[in-house]
Amino acid sequence: MPDRIAGNPPAAPMPQERICRSCGRTFILRQNEQEVFSARGWDLPKICMECNRAAGEQRERERQQEEDQRWRQKKEREQAIFHDRLKTWKVVSRENIIPDNDQVLYILGNGFDLMHGVRSSYYAFRDSLGKESRLRMSLENFWTPDDIWADFENALAHFNIKAMGGRHIVDSWLDLFDAYADEASAAQFYIAAEAAANPILTVRDELQDQFRRWIELLTVGTEDRPLRNLFRNGKVLCFNYTEFVEALYGIDENQVCYIHGCRRNNKSHPNERLILGHMPGASDHSYEFQEEPFKPVRNPQEQYLLEAAQDQVFRLAAESDETMTKNCGDIIAKHEAFFRSLAGIQTIIVIGHSLSPVDWDYFAKVASAVSGSKGVRWFFGCHGLRDLENLEALLGTLEIERSDVSIFQTDDIRVTPIGNGNTAPAVKRRSSGKTHVKSSSNGQWATKSAGCSLKILDQKNGKVVYEAAVSSMISDAFITPGGECVFVVIRGSDPGILLFGFEDNRWRFVGELERIQHQNLINPRLSRVFLTQENVTFVYNNRVRKYDLRNGRLISNRACGAPEIIFMKERRLLDFSRRRDRMDAFPDKLCELELYNYFPEACEDRNWLNFKSGKVKRCLREQQTFSSFKS
Repeated sequence: MPDRIAGNPPAAPMPQERICRSCGRTFILRQNEQEVFSARGWDLPKICMECNRAAGEQRERERQQEEDQRWRQKKEREQAIFHDRLKTWKVVSRENIIPDNDQVLYILGNGFDLMHGVRSSYYAFRDSLGKESRLRMSLENFWTPDDIWADFENALAHFNIKAMGGRHIVDSWLDLFDAYADEASAAQFYIAAEAAANPILTVRDELQDQFRRWIELLTVGTEDRPLRNLFRNGKVLCFNYTEFVEALYGIDENQVCYIHGCRRNNKSHPNERLILGHMPGASDHSYEFQEEPFKPVRNPQEQYLLEAAQDQVFRLAAESDETMTKNCGDIIAKHEAFFRSLAGIQTIIVIGHSLSPVDWDYFAKVASAVSGSKGVRWFFGCHGLRDLENLEALLGTLEIERSDVSIFQTDDIRVTPIGNGNTAPAVKRRSSGKTHVKSSSNGQWATKSAGCSLKILDQKNGKVVYEAAVSSMISDAFITPGGECVFVVIRGSDPGILLFGFEDNRWRFVGELERIQHQNLINPRLSRVFLTQENVTFVYNNRVRKYDLRNGRLISNRACGAPEIIFMKERRLLDFSRRRDRMDAFPDKLCELELYNYFPEACEDRNWLNFKSGKVKRCLREQQTFSSFKS
């Protein structure tokens, strides 16, 4: 039987040991990295991963600085236009807005919290998620606005359904899950459709919980009360999810209507859903897209299956979009008693609200509720040009005379931060990795691995004799008992085993054990590992693979009766037959056992070997018979 399985691809390029031209460190370029660079027509890297990462971070800082500079310049231009257009309005000072009585309604938006040092912007919510959050990646990659966080609720209506439900996308998922196969089940069809719609399903399933978790961590970040003179014991229509207005200005909670829900959780205020989303119908355009030219599927049955899968993706998207839609009519009906109580209101003060169209229905309801009162005065706090533009558009939909409207500026409010109220919630970051230290049995050599770094130490002389970096996190590193070689194990999305050897009185990088397709599926079947000076052998239930320790090449890949396998004159490293451990766990166990567990010398005449139905027997020179290699 040939050593290699027929049809295996030709040998991949061997990993390389290179010197970073920036820091002078040794780094390992693995074979998969070489393949990626080759496929893209790029030259192989000349700097190590740490220097490349540092250079990337520096470029990102410079890009961020340039972006911040452009943003500041844009804001300066907008503020200049804002102050110029204010000249056409009746502008009053905040200090001069003193309500005559308690017949006043305060309408509060997120700007109110921001004025009091609360980190409640949607950018802060983004930062709380972390860069590796599935929710954040879905929002930033499958929603179309360039900056989804600038106007988050409205932006939720603009998702890229083509990137989820396009024919070529859905066809790829159906093919990946073998849903086109004659023997395919309905489950494969539905799994493929859900995989295609996964980004919007992720937002549906995670946004509410992640958002509430962030809201519950918000705190006031100042002791200042910049709006003290504005507040009396009136009524409050609060669009925020926090109850800060009660604590900051002594408003009775019975006077406050949290129109989109409140984070407070007690007997009188049960844990209610926080309402977050866009206007009804705002997402209709998202379902309209032009299909790209697409090669037809192979037969009418597959065409029908593809169209049905697309319909399923669109249905999942529509159901998910419904959870991100504010049905203002239903919300207003739920709080009808509060709106009825507004009859008699004389003064309405709007603070920190962007006046976005998504909330215009509420303003229309307020205007209708106070229409019976004469001489109602409206005061709108404006922070910038967008607020003013939204106000101009809003007044066009309400029956309010411009002469009844006054504007006060809020862009000049400054407060003194205190404590941790103005710090961002902690973001869980990827660990740099646990440090592993392993020694050879003779005490001369030791390996120390942490993160992406490997060091080999001469313990007798107390110095590092070899150091290298790899691009992936090192899960473990261990040294053979006699100190002949070091194995470095990498797990995760790009697993592998790197090999280092001691030759000519120095340590050197040997290579990476040649990969096998679908290795992750084979690992649970690993039974034993054997080692000689030249080879390392992995024994599975019905297959044996032997690697050359001089270069990491696969030199033998044989199918055998399970487990009718024998290797003579080889040292046993570890037996997995009882523990049923995975291959990628063997280094953890390796150092816990005595590695120099030699089997008695076996007869070299293979005719003496006696195989019987899954058990291995070795006939020794002393005619002693041993059972299978079980601990």
